[in-house]
Amino acid sequence: MVGESPEQHCEIEFNRVRAGAFPRAYFDEDNDARSGSKGDFIFRDFDEDGTEIISIMFAMKDENDTTATKHKNEDFLRELDSDGTEKGCEYAVLVSLLKPESELCNSGIVDLSHRFPKIYVVRPQFVLQLVNLPRTATMKAVGFKRELAHFRAPDTDIPNLETELTTFRANFGRDAPSVRGVQRGHQGPREDQGSAAQVGEQPAARQR
Repeated sequence: MVGESPEQHCEIEFNRVRAGAFPRAYFDEDNDARSGSKGDFIFRDFDEDGTEIISIMFAMKDENDTTATKHKNEDFLRELDSDGTEKGCEYAVLVSLLKPESELCNSGIVDLSHRFPKIYVVRPQFVLQLVNLPRTATMKAVGFKRELAHFRAPDTDIPNLETELTTFRANFGRDAPSVRGVQRGHQGPREDQGSAAQVGEQPAARQR
């Protein structure tokens, strides 16, 4: 950290591991100040399908950022929470060099969710560790989204399936299954049901 601001340190550390740890991630400055306020960096990571895994709004503070009315970590939380919500970020993180004597801040990640939802305070050296924790946890949610998409997909094919089966029945006879039968997992009764004995066939003995 010697000679580096929190912004410089975090950007350097992130770019150092980006290729291996976050190959599809976006990490850049927040330049949108249309509401009159903005954070410092926005982090977004995506899976191979383009589904967002995690999003974090970062604000960086050191002694040069303090004023007569703001000189503690808690003084910046409300604005950070507002900026993160405005930009659609799930998490908000204050990377702070304030209160250098604080044993709580110096020990690692400080969870301040009791003040604002999903908001944390960390020293710059703990930024990558913090990013990995919720990222790993939300991978399960991404898996659920994939399964949900998989189960929803067949519903969109029902109209096409109905058209194909109607054409098949018209061309090859009435033994083709109905769409209702396919959806329910059976083919419905056949017109020649019970005729197996008449043609010398044996009834099927196996069951599934």
